Amino acid sequence: MERINRQSKTTVHLSVQYLLAGQWAPERARTVEFEKALLENGLDFAQTQTRDNSFTLIRTQPSHLQVKLDSPGPQVVSLLVLTSNPQYEREMFSRDAEAVTHAFSKTWPADHYQVLTVTSKIHHLYSAQTHAFQYLWEERLGQSPEDFRLLGQRPVAGGGLRLIMPPHAVEGGEPTSIEVRVESFLREPQKVFIETAFTWPRPRVIRPDQDFEPQRYIDITEQFAAEEVWNFLTRQAEKP
Repeated sequence: MERINRQSKTTVHLSVQYLLAGQWAPERARTVEFEKALLENGLDFAQTQTRDNSFTLIRTQPSHLQVKLDSPGPQVVSLLVLTSNPQYEREMFSRDAEAVTHAFSKTWPADHYQVLTVTSKIHHLYSAQTHAFQYLWEERLGQSPEDFRLLGQRPVAGGGLRLIMPPHAVEGGEPTSIEVRVESFLREPQKVFIETAFTWPRPRVIRPDQDFEPQRYIDITEQFAAEEVWNFLTRQAEKP
């Protein structure tokens, strides 16, 4: 019997974020144009939030979707598209993210867009046969539960691993940095929470006739999370 049920995988977060060089401000006329452009692409948002340096759109139906534009620093613009506890498939989120980037290009046209970094993030939950942290600590890491006595006999409710892989190119591909968190899900201890985040740190230029390609970034992250991270979690690495 599998200690972690692979078929129980549930996606609870999807996001893609672009950091662009340039100036941006939440001017009312432009944000209204942005909402109209989104509506033309089939995206209707019920809530808006405007602050000094940010503009956020929130939708709850048919599935949660959030779009946030802000200026986190001088000459830097952030475009973030995310969904939490999505009620639709990853492919549909990718299409929504593509519609957002098209609306952005239409509302804030430019000769080209200087992309500084792209980040894609996915959260998965898996069901375990035992307490998820017990599995991680005793079976995956081979540690003893007696070790926790060194913490003053206090009960340990959960925990996990955090792995950081610096920018690295594999088989001639573009450099990526990867961060993985694997931990017990505190609200449901028999679930394993996995966060997989990819960052593409190499600046690139996107011309008006080119696409921001959100689906490509999301699919790469999903494939790594579903294969390499799963194999690491369950020690199912391929034999040489």
